[in-house]
Amino acid sequence: MMRYPANMAAIWLYLLLAVASTSTAQRAFSIDRLFTDHMVLQQGVNVPVWGRARPGATVTLSLAGVRAEARADAQGRWAAFLPSMDYGGPYDLTLSAGETLVLHDVMVGEVWLASGQSNMEWTMGAGVGPNTQQEIATAEFPGIRYYTVPRRTAMQPLDDTEPGRWLPVNPTTVKDLSAAAYFFARELHRGRKVAVGILSASWGATGAQAWISPDMLSTHPDFRERMLQMDRDPARWEANVRQNIENDRTRDSLAAASLTGLQQGVTSPGYNDSTWKQVAYPIDMEKAGKPGFWGIGWFATRFEAPKALKGRACTLRLYIRGREAQVYLNGSPVGRFQNPEQEVECQIPERLLREGENRLVVRLYQHWGAGMVGSPSAVPVVKDGKAGIKIELTGPWRCNTDLERPLPQMQGYYGQPTVQYNARIAPVIRYGMRGILWYQGEGNASRAFQYRSLFPMLIHDWRIQSRQGALPFLFVQLANYRDRKPEPGDDTWAELREAQSLALQLPATGMACAIDIGEAIDIHPRNKLDVGRRLYLAARHVAYGEDVVHSGPVYTSHTLEDGSIRLRFSSTGGGLTTRDGQPPRGFAIAGADGTYHWADARIDGNTVVLRSAAVAKPETVRYAWATNPDVNLCNREGLPATPFRTDRRRLTTE
Repeated sequence: MMRYPANMAAIWLYLLLAVASTSTAQRAFSIDRLFTDHMVLQQGVNVPVWGRARPGATVTLSLAGVRAEARADAQGRWAAFLPSMDYGGPYDLTLSAGETLVLHDVMVGEVWLASGQSNMEWTMGAGVGPNTQQEIATAEFPGIRYYTVPRRTAMQPLDDTEPGRWLPVNPTTVKDLSAAAYFFARELHRGRKVAVGILSASWGATGAQAWISPDMLSTHPDFRERMLQMDRDPARWEANVRQNIENDRTRDSLAAASLTGLQQGVTSPGYNDSTWKQVAYPIDMEKAGKPGFWGIGWFATRFEAPKALKGRACTLRLYIRGREAQVYLNGSPVGRFQNPEQEVECQIPERLLREGENRLVVRLYQHWGAGMVGSPSAVPVVKDGKAGIKIELTGPWRCNTDLERPLPQMQGYYGQPTVQYNARIAPVIRYGMRGILWYQGEGNASRAFQYRSLFPMLIHDWRIQSRQGALPFLFVQLANYRDRKPEPGDDTWAELREAQSLALQLPATGMACAIDIGEAIDIHPRNKLDVGRRLYLAARHVAYGEDVVHSGPVYTSHTLEDGSIRLRFSSTGGGLTTRDGQPPRGFAIAGADGTYHWADARIDGNTVVLRSAAVAKPETVRYAWATNPDVNLCNREGLPATPFRTDRRRLTTE
């Protein structure tokens, strides 16, 4: 067994150089690292198995009474196909080529590849809502196994993964498994009474272009020139990766040593922050003018306290999200928090709060451009429970993100075109599987129109590379996120969702709509249970041919009536309804001028009728056309209606 070095930077360098250490001379006979004890092989297909041996050597395989044979080619590569088998196990897989290898506890069942960016990568251990601990404690499913493809990037497609292993699910191992994939696998395991294997290969903050093969991506007009000019020199790529790893290693220590603000006394009540940028509460880095910012920001507000609170011990409650936050009141520290992502509470000691003006300051160190001070649903307050006095701190606030030393920024090497496909999909895509689960799109929202061609390209690419025909491809449509907009308008996330919906025109595809289970303040909604359930419903229809209601209402057509529009839908299941019993929300209509106004909506049988006093002759409709729309239409099975529009106006991302 190969051993990793202890130092993390050395690990990554080791991974980058590992290909050079896996020659056939060093491994006279081996099976690909993807095949280990506890693995699940796909039932009902001829299962591919591959590895290395001496050139010309004959390799024999046996499993559950079936046999296969292969001959190594001139480079020592061999590949065999085990005959189709029904669900069963556990078995031993025995391989011979002058020496014998045995893999134990092998199951035959259903295998799915789960991939995408951070919402697919989000693990059970990272949290799935208030029932996280219970879900983890009860995750005892030896019939569910998973293999996490080790993190790695490459400039050319690789034919083997780094060492990994298949793990049966239990309360310890489930913590590292994709939550969306786990809940899907649990539904499948219980529903079809079979062993389930999950191949997990995701990486946060990656666009679809990182997951497409070089040959395929080179045919896309937007990437053709970039692919031709891309530096594929392995030594320079390794240097780039090493520098990024070094940035990660040193960023925290540099942030801790950055004391400019404290040395200048920015926390004191008399500090003049009039030159700082004024921002409205709640504050995110985009409002602060630093989207994608990795570094330290200072945030401050002033508030008036009544005489009754002077000298009293009080409590401060404030929502903060970031890597680290330090909170100061009138120059004194009152709280320090590591990785806050919720409303925090600070105790204000006696004699610190002043009658009249007080100054609250937050030093926020954050990653990923996701730092926040405040949230739409959590009003910051200073309060004294005994006196019943509460002071809301909703602004105005000021911020300064240029005061502290610049920190090394993440260059996103792992999101470069093709590097995820090369290192993490190419080595596993031939593994026998039933289908693919995909949760990604946030990283492409700014170029949503491009996603209309890029996403289908990825689907075609993986099907071609898998050599398994039109594999069922199931994906999650982007969940709702960010502040709600008071008026209808254009929106890049809505455009990305439309691009995702258009991919349903491809055969053997299915979509899980998540427009009702997102979170305004977090791009990573914790409700992965419903994501998994909805993916399984799609799988029942697309992959297993069951006649089930697998989608919420989908717009099909409309007719213009006297001052109103009547909409018709498919996938209405037991009938149209709303999840809260209120009239349908989230519809906007426009007349000939193309200006959208909110519409009054009512359900009439399996149709929805819209009208607005502001639009005498409506022509077009948009539904859920926002990053975080306020919507409630669903079918009686509880599945949400899919966002749509009927106009064909030019998109903002075209």
